[in-house]
Amino acid sequence: MLPSTSRRYAEKSLRTRLIHAGAASFFGLAPAVLLMSGGSGHVAASPIRVAASGSSKADTDHDGIPNQLDPDIDGDGIPNGQDPDVDGDGVPNGQDPDVDGDGILNGRDKDVDGDFLTNAVDSDVDGDGISNGQDPDVDGDGIPNGVDKDVDGDGLKNKVDADVDGDGLANGVDPDVDGDGLSNGVDPDVDGDGLLNGAKAEKDIDGDGIPDGADPDVDGDGVSNGQDADVDGDGIPNGQDLDVDGDGLVNGAKAEQDIDGDGVPNAVDNDVDGDGTPNASDDDIDGDGVPNASDSDEDGDGVPNSKDSDANGDGVPDTSGSSGSPGTSNGRGN
Repeated sequence: MLPSTSRRYAEKSLRTRLIHAGAASFFGLAPAVLLMSGGSGHVAASPIRVAASGSSKADTDHDGIPNQLDPDIDGDGIPNGQDPDVDGDGVPNGQDPDVDGDGILNGRDKDVDGDFLTNAVDSDVDGDGISNGQDPDVDGDGIPNGVDKDVDGDGLKNKVDADVDGDGLANGVDPDVDGDGLSNGVDPDVDGDGLLNGAKAEKDIDGDGIPDGADPDVDGDGVSNGQDADVDGDGIPNGQDLDVDGDGLVNGAKAEQDIDGDGVPNAVDNDVDGDGTPNASDDDIDGDGVPNASDSDEDGDGVPNSKDSDANGDGVPDTSGSSGSPGTSNGRGN
């Protein structure tokens, strides 16, 4: 053994040389176990892992190619895009918080599985063998799709993403927009943006880029508004919903010209509130929560009953007396 003074001098000298060689991480990330040769005066160090897993220089298979650029990160002969354990750490991709071992956690990595396909165009973002449309956690960040603000990990928040779950189907034609396993017709937050379907701030329920007030299928369930019993998919049937089409305008508002969003203006719509009950026999034609007898504009067409020739919107002029309710010379007279 070297005398303690000589040994300390040797260690200090070695540290100085390593620092000068740009290997300061030797002591910080992988402290060496110094081995002294019996009386030879030489100091040897154990092998060093220069890059830690959190470093951008991580090189799992030590082939000189950083993981971020390596097509076979663990060097097992299986390309990253086909490897069930890309970084060879013994944790399957679907359970690995850093699939490609590049030191960037999946939720922040633009290419989660290191297959050189960015998440935005990758059909299996986390490389777990389950295609995005069927995967309960598309980007493998540990956050289930239903509560993940960026389901497919493409860097675009769900509320502005044209294909929220990255399954290749645009939101407007995807039966499960946010990939949470709930079909749009029964999902309380169709586009997974954190705003419930019926919320006033939610202007585009199905995330198809068409504002709810102009969307022929507001909740994206494949059933057109005029035939849909719950147009805005908020769980409240049209007949009880004070904002049937979820456009932020209450049914009775003067500005609301198409209450059920079926493309037919209230003035000529035979079922104004889309509740399946024809106006002639509906006790609340415009679905505003005010019974016809007390409503100054029964059919919600913006024309007061007193000036409306067809106040109950049944398509028959009230003066004819042919509708379900007696007609008057100037409508209801309310």
